[in-house]
Amino acid sequence: MIGALRAWALVLASVLTLGACATAAAWPLPAGLSLAHGHVRKQGCAHKRSRHRHRCAKHHETPVPAVAPAPSASGPASPAPAVPVPALVSPLPVIVPPAAPETPAGGEPEPPAEPPSVPHVQVSAVEYAFTLSRTSVPAGKVVLQFVNDGQDEHNLKVEAEAGSLAGAFEKEPSKAVTSQTLEMQPGQYTLFCSLPTHEQKGMKATLTVE
Repeated sequence: MIGALRAWALVLASVLTLGACATAAAWPLPAGLSLAHGHVRKQGCAHKRSRHRHRCAKHHETPVPAVAPAPSASGPASPAPAVPVPALVSPLPVIVPPAAPETPAGGEPEPPAEPPSVPHVQVSAVEYAFTLSRTSVPAGKVVLQFVNDGQDEHNLKVEAEAGSLAGAFEKEPSKAVTSQTLEMQPGQYTLFCSLPTHEQKGMKATLTVE
């Protein structure tokens, strides 16, 4: 009787062992963990409880070793090449425009003063008379223009009141035009042709200088 019980116990132990092995084969363990780790799975354990599942996951974590960077085959890394800094460009010269003429308050800038114009007097000669373009001029410089519009030759003399000669044009042919600038003082000036009998025939005129 005792022998038969022992035989049934051995059979039962064999069956249990085979079932545990089958269960371990169907449920693979994580990498790096074996049954020798001390956590033997039991048949029918489905990790139904969350605390048990969390504890099992934490227990089965395998630390990952830190991977050191592989040394370079060419030796230590060389420093980055220096970037050349471009030279500063000198600034362009500043061109200052010329100053504008000053403008009086409330008006346009005054134009530059022009020199006073010199009066002109044209003396036209014909047989036998003198014709003046104007009979009076201000004292100072006066431009006399002698034009021989006649057919004969004529000249022109300019005589002051005191009898002195202030200017003279030599004998000019027909259609000749000549000019002179005289400095004339205030007074009466007689203009005449000094060729024989020409003044007596009417070639005479008076110019007033004021």
